[in-house]
Amino acid sequence: ASITPTPQSMRGEYTKRNSLLRKENKFVTFIRHGQTEMNEFLTNNPYRSSGFKDPGYYDTMLTPEGIAQAKRLNSEFKRTNMKDQIELIMVSPLTRTLQTAHHVFFEDGGDFEQIPKLVIPQLREKLWLSSDVGSNPSRLAKTFPGFNFDHLSDFWWYQGPNQHKIPPESWQIVHEEPDHEFMERLEKFREIISSRPEKHIAVVAHWGVIYAMTGIDFRNCEARTLELSELREKFRF
Repeated sequence: ASITPTPQSMRGEYTKRNSLLRKENKFVTFIRHGQTEMNEFLTNNPYRSSGFKDPGYYDTMLTPEGIAQAKRLNSEFKRTNMKDQIELIMVSPLTRTLQTAHHVFFEDGGDFEQIPKLVIPQLREKLWLSSDVGSNPSRLAKTFPGFNFDHLSDFWWYQGPNQHKIPPESWQIVHEEPDHEFMERLEKFREIISSRPEKHIAVVAHWGVIYAMTGIDFRNCEARTLELSELREKFRF
């Protein structure tokens, strides 16, 4: 992908913002979700390869291995006393990230139960395939009663350029999200996390989200802690 040079006027703004963030010493622990049904499928059927067909894994779920990965990360976080470091957990509203957050932080009702959690729609994956189409908030609330979905609209994922005119019965139609719209909402997420008072925030998200913001290729259920100021000045693939 080509990289658009940052205008000189914007560089000054980024430098000033990152300088302030360094002084605040704000940290983000990024966690990519565990292995999913779609991840398994794409291993043998690469996206956009000859004859590729979307298998229709809408709002794809974790595989047994993905659940095991999340549980192993839970053990590692306990071993390293992350409960004493993380002050807030932000999660994408897609099922795979909610499942990952549940198994990493909340399944046993123990160490992390008292840490506040927020569902952040700006953290959803760029919509490429059926797996990136979300679920209705009422369904999510029944599946994940420990999370609050009241702020989500019924169809909170990307539905095409005329998404506000799309009839509800067309929710399963997959419209690939343009890169510029994806990056714009990630910039909104940067504003959200920068304005938070917490000094250490866990973010449970997706490959595309984390790569665009950091330039790091995360494996399933990999976790890394970065300073907020280390995020790319201009998000991109």
